[in-house]
Formats: sequence, C-alpha cells, structure tokens
Amino acid sequence: MNKLNRTFIWGHRGTGFIGTQNTLSSFQNAIDMGVDGIKTEAKLSKEGEVILSYYNTLKKNGEDVPIQELTIEEIKKFKLENNDSIPTLREVLEAFKNSDIKYNFDVMKPEEAIKIIETAKQYGLVNRIEIAKPSTSPDSLSKFFSEIRNFDKNVTLINSVSLKHAVIEEQHLEVEDMRRLNVEGFNVNYNYANFELFKRVKELGFKFYLWGVLFKRSMHKFLTMKYNGEYIDGIMSNQPDRLVKFRNEIQD
Repeated sequence: MNKLNRTFIWGHRGTGFIGTQNTLSSFQNAIDMGVDGIKTEAKLSKEGEVILSYYNTLKKNGEDVPIQELTIEEIKKFKLENNDSIPTLREVLEAFKNSDIKYNFDVMKPEEAIKIIETAKQYGLVNRIEIAKPSTSPDSLSKFFSEIRNFDKNVTLINSVSLKHAVIEEQHLEVEDMRRLNVEGFNVNYNYANFELFKRVKELGFKFYLWGVLFKRSMHKFLTMKYNGEYIDGIMSNQPDRLVKFRNEIQD
C-alpha cells in the first residue's frame, strides 16, 4: 500500500477516454488531474527504441506494417487523432522527470521489458516503473517473467490474471512462481473482483490492483473496500479524473 494508505490511481493511457490516448498531452492532463501513475503499453521500434502505443501495426503506403518493422522516423510520421505523434519512452521520461509520477507498462515480450528497464536506469527512474504481464498473454508466469527477473532483481513486476477463468481459483494465481520471481501483485478485471479475492490476495502477501473501473457505483464499491485497515492497492481507469475525485472524497 502506498505511504498514505490510499488507493493508487493509474490513468489508463493517460486520461483514458478523455482526449487522445497515449500522447504527451494526455499524460500531462492525467498528471494535472491528480493521478499517481500512468498505465500503458510498450512496443519496440525496428531500432529497438521503446515507444508507447497500443497499436500493433501502423499504416505505411496503405498497408498495415508491424511496429517492430518500422523505424522511429517512420513511426513519427504517423499522426494520432489530435495530430500528435506516438511518443517514445525517452520523450515521456524526459518530459516528466521532475514529477513523482510512476509508470506501469504492459509488455508482450521480455525484450520489451528489458529495454524499458535499461532506458529507465539511464534516467535514474527505474524505481518508478512496473512491468506487467497482460491478461492476454498466452505464456505462463514463469516463462514470461524469468528472463526479466534474471536481468533485474528489483524491478516491480505485476501479474494480470487471465480472463479465461470465470472464477479465479488458487491455482490460477500461480503463487509459488509469484514468490520465486518476486512478482509483487495481481491486476484483476473489476468484473472478476470481489472482497473474498481481495482478502485472499492480501493474506498471501501481494498487492491487489483492479482495471476497467469506469462507473460511479463500481468506483464507490472498490474505493470503500478494506481489509485489515488497508484499501485496494491500485485501480486503473479510463475515467481517472472521476476516480481521483472520489478517492480523495472517500479515503481522505
């Protein structure tokens, strides 16, 4: 739990549904709204530079080309809805290096995570990043995180629980591998979350994150949920302004 014993608010791709996602302006607006961190996806360009985008392909000469086959120069030519370009991780870390904002990155490949860690270390900001296994990843937790953990012993790792289980049972949590690889917490879709799962995760000694929280009723439900005097550790939302407002009202 964060030092103020409040739920950590993650702005999904910046301000989520407000404005254009995954842009420097969206990240800045989210910070201005009072989020504690930014949740987004990371990819590698052809040169191996980290870019922040949920797109797997971009249009080049009318054809869809995988991002990893495009250079930074080519990627920068692609304009988003607000006419901004797709940001690199370096641009984001440079822009917000004087803030205390944190970052949680979904990655599909260990090499993406390793490059994120290398880049963050160059800025002295590795303590502000988390690497997350997406719920859509087909890999086991052990296969996904072992190479990353071998590269860096201390970076924060988060496991997004697969959505293929209607009820999340003990075996789905992969607790033994979580502990062996020092994975700090679980990220669960709010539709699958309840007090019993929250209680179980906290008793096992892990952080409990939620994603997909959008509406006032669910925000209130999860912002008031406590176990042993602690709130849910983190919530990720496409409505971060609303979530921050309710968090400050409820938990202050």
